[in-house]
Amino acid sequence: MLNLSSRRYTGAKSKLLDSIDFALKQDFDYTKHNELSFFDVFGGTGVVSEFFTKKRNFTNIIINDFLHSNYAIYQGFFNQESFSKDRLENLAYEFNAIDCEEQNYYSLNFGEKFFSLKDSIKIGTIRENIENLQKTKAITTKEYYILLSSLLYSLDRVANTCGHYDAYRKNVILKDKFVFKLINPIFTESKIEIFREDSNILVKDFIEQKRSIDVAFIDPPYNSRQYSRFYHLLETITLNDKPKLHGIALKREPENMSEYCKVGAESVFTELCKDLSKIAKFLVVTYNNTYTSKSNSSENKISLETLRKILESFGKTTLHKIPYKAFSAGKTDFKNHAEYIFVCKID
Repeated sequence: MLNLSSRRYTGAKSKLLDSIDFALKQDFDYTKHNELSFFDVFGGTGVVSEFFTKKRNFTNIIINDFLHSNYAIYQGFFNQESFSKDRLENLAYEFNAIDCEEQNYYSLNFGEKFFSLKDSIKIGTIRENIENLQKTKAITTKEYYILLSSLLYSLDRVANTCGHYDAYRKNVILKDKFVFKLINPIFTESKIEIFREDSNILVKDFIEQKRSIDVAFIDPPYNSRQYSRFYHLLETITLNDKPKLHGIALKREPENMSEYCKVGAESVFTELCKDLSKIAKFLVVTYNNTYTSKSNSSENKISLETLRKILESFGKTTLHKIPYKAFSAGKTDFKNHAEYIFVCKID
């Protein structure tokens, strides 16, 4: 079975979890407190939320991301509704036994590009089967999201890419490698809340609701690489809306374009922190130093020093530097690359 971290994702924090935990504990020993809340503001892969579900002190986990595919994945892994393991295993067996030659939307667009022709036919057929199972109520909503998440994870393991879908590798002989594998849902006693919202708007909603957050974890995009464009294929499969696709990479029309990837990043980040300071006790912010990048798309929109000044305006802020090997598509030379972890104790 596939675990939450078993996917390729730019900026994933899987290797920083212990460092994030260590940095937080220097200013807030949460082990001495009970019934704490943890807000994963830009959820991404969800691994940070998963990490803190295992800490018994955090009884309320809030995870948010505005990608449709990430929201579906959170529902598949984190939603605590019951499901039939036997039913899912039987369906997985049926999916893997599919052997047809009739083309579909996914094979006509992505075949012999992101996947082999046979694999893309199979992926498209499974996607339609999952949708039909939901429409006929043959599966529960939880089972629907488990199957959809399983499809996303399974196809990501064989996709002809370097880790995202901004392009596919050319001049490659594609082999039939797709195998449908089920994800391994997470069981936790924590209350899980899942959102697919613009983070700045969601925090304003929380203020109106007079909610209180103990720890808000912030890991926004810092450069112009839009995640909705990086993972457009996963968005298309999740929505299954069969849109008209454009360009060599076969992307859908632009949507969910983050302000954090534009020139106004500093302004929206400041607004977010200001609003969070009204409801949160601690802000934990991760940052990487790609602002020295040779690639325009990798160049950071907010400098390290600017970020520090913003956080210091809301409370006592400490900085931890973590040596880290970053993802690079080839144009950027990350010499002396490091991740930084800020912990801000709100005044």
